[in-house]
Amino acid sequence: MTPSAKALLIRCFTALAICCFPLFNLNATLFAQTGTSRIAGAITDPNGAVVAGAQVTIRHEATGVTRLAKSNSAGAYNIPALPVGDYSITVAASGFRTFHGSRNRLIVGEPLIVDVKLEVGSPAEAVTVAPARERLATVNGSLGDVVERKAIADLPLNGRNPLSLITLQPGLIQRTNLGEGSGTHVNGSRDRAFDVTIDGVDANEPSIPNPQQNVYRINPDNVAEYRVTTHNATAEQGRNSGAQIAIVTRSGAAEYHGTIFEFFRNTALNANDFYNNAFKADALARGDLSTAEKFTRPDLKVNQFGFEIGGPVIKKKTFFFASFQNQRIILTRPIAAVTSIPVVYTPQAKNGVFRYFVVDPANPFRIGGVTITGNSVMLVEPGTGRLRPEVPLCDAARKTNCVAEYNIFADDPNRLIPGAQSGADPKIKAILDKYPAPNTFTIGDGLNTAGYAWNTPSRTEGPNYLFRLDHNFNERHGVFGRLLYA
Repeated sequence: MTPSAKALLIRCFTALAICCFPLFNLNATLFAQTGTSRIAGAITDPNGAVVAGAQVTIRHEATGVTRLAKSNSAGAYNIPALPVGDYSITVAASGFRTFHGSRNRLIVGEPLIVDVKLEVGSPAEAVTVAPARERLATVNGSLGDVVERKAIADLPLNGRNPLSLITLQPGLIQRTNLGEGSGTHVNGSRDRAFDVTIDGVDANEPSIPNPQQNVYRINPDNVAEYRVTTHNATAEQGRNSGAQIAIVTRSGAAEYHGTIFEFFRNTALNANDFYNNAFKADALARGDLSTAEKFTRPDLKVNQFGFEIGGPVIKKKTFFFASFQNQRIILTRPIAAVTSIPVVYTPQAKNGVFRYFVVDPANPFRIGGVTITGNSVMLVEPGTGRLRPEVPLCDAARKTNCVAEYNIFADDPNRLIPGAQSGADPKIKAILDKYPAPNTFTIGDGLNTAGYAWNTPSRTEGPNYLFRLDHNFNERHGVFGRLLYA
């Protein structure tokens, strides 16, 4: 990177530091407990006696940044506020061989305990120890798991939402999404009882907390990993009764890396919805071609595109990461996902013909064993709205247990409605004519109102971007600034 480019990034970092100071993470600050983690342990000799004053050096393997500490009089060391990732640990003390361990995985919200037993010898001699494949959580009794970067990057995500993976955690149940909220319940808690943080900063929807759609619409490119705590959360995490979700954003590494992507979906590549096929087949069986044409494949056009790039500004000191995603999603919701079907007037009602069923209390009228006591959807065929064969129209010979008609527009002999030629107000009639004709007669009163089912349109557009700078002053102090927008 050229000196001018470095100077520009440093100026950007300074401006970001001034604007976004509450998001900073100075060594062991307010947000260290949820956005970072720590490495601690005890140093002993071969007999189990503590070793005080041992020099502990940890190195972040992705960036090369080091942190220093010394064991105290009890042989313990503690290095807090560390970014997640793999670390190598070196312990040196006079009279002992130098200990070196690599690939110690530090994950968000779970301290890493690395106890070191030094061997007697010269510090010039080194003992290299491979990390344990499995480790037990001994710091606290909370239950949960970490969704790591590999899972976020490699698993298929419909809509590119990394938080959709929380439903794979034990104790989480996902219901249908027809109501408000997320529909995700943790061990029986409400689906709004979540607490979401990003780098330790609150990121909850103020009205309807939804873990899958938090305030900032993050994407798989800018998330390093996140922890889902489902039970027995510690004091710094136990704000809500449901899951606690601690998200960590990505940062730059020692080498430059970037990707460009485009995710594409289209209606032409999809099969029709099951219920659309069922409604269409029913309409075709009745010979109603106009209705059958309405149950086509729901529209779905998805374009999600962008890039991510990260790397060093100053080797082993300053790193940057930036990601950008834009989306253009045009779709229609399947009929099966519509929470309610609008009620519209039948063609007869729009023309002023009001129909009603005349009941004969002394001789109840029944259809399929059900007594008809007034207007009912059982009087008409569910697909066409035509009267069933066994339902007669009232005439001079039949006055009860039949459907009578009253023409509101025609029966206005005094022309009480100003400007009307046939009793219908022209402005109201123009509005009524704009309503679509019903295509399902399973709702409404069966004679004057019915339902209109269709694939409701939806459109989602807008960018999502993140910019983050990490700077390390020395082996003990560092700071980062993040700008996240959606």
